Order: sequence, then C-alpha cells, then structure tokens
Amino acid sequence: MYNLENKICSFNVNEYHLVTILMPYIYEKSDEEKKIITFFERDLKDIYEKVLNTNSLFWKNREVFDKIDWKKIESQKLAEKFNGVKDKDIVIIAGTQVFVERINRLALNFHINFTLVNCFELENLDNKLEEITKNYGKILCTKGIKEIKEFYLV
Repeated sequence: MYNLENKICSFNVNEYHLVTILMPYIYEKSDEEKKIITFFERDLKDIYEKVLNTNSLFWKNREVFDKIDWKKIESQKLAEKFNGVKDKDIVIIAGTQVFVERINRLALNFHINFTLVNCFELENLDNKLEEITKNYGKILCTKGIKEIKEFYLV
C-alpha cells in the first residue's frame, strides 16, 4: 500500500516529453537498486530509443534503461506484472486519466509499500490539474521531484 509521501504525479504533453521526464528519474533510482515496474497505455519503445540516442549520459548507461519495459501493457499481463511488485519497488503508470485511474484501482489491492508514479497526459485532463495534484505529495517534472506544496505557495 502506498501513502501520500511516496505517491508522485507527473504531467506530460506527449510521449517524448514523458520519456524525457522518466529517464532521469529512472537513472537516479537505478543507483538505489530499486526495481521499476511499468504500466504504459502506449508503446514507448521507439521513443525511448530516440531519446536514449540523443543523450550521452543515457546511451552510456543503456543497460540501466534496457531493464525497463517500455512497451504498452497487455491486459492479459496485468496480473503477472502486479505479482512482480515487491516492497520498496517503484510502479510507474502512464497514459490518459481513465487508464491511470483504472490501473490505480488494481494497485490499491496490494498491501506492500511501493512508490507510485502516475503520469497523466495533459491533453485529456479537462482542466482537472489542480484537482488531481491535491491527491499527491510530490510531482515529477523535467527538473526532478518537487513537493506539491511548492507549486501552491502564493
């Protein structure tokens, strides 16, 4: 089970933006030797390859990123992937709000302590950005993880 401290949201304008947000986070977490399990609504493999090849830090450390499943989640593999989630793992869910919420309902059934990173497509949020962020303690952006309260200071 996750709590607000390890529940992170992220917002992206397209798949390239999503991958460029995720790769530094994944690289950082690989140093902590945490397993990263992904649930992507769309296949990101081609975009990952393009982003990987444009950044020397990334392609020099390709083995870190090749461990990540960048493919679209197949519904018949949901149970298998969820069974792989262990204590202290990182679960990344990316897609439309409907997709993220559906996968989250499944994730709530697990009674383990994992970090949940929900990545939403901005295009489909219908001005619900503030409403969504109220359910999170942190936000992942291109500059890394920030506390949500930093964005709401006047």
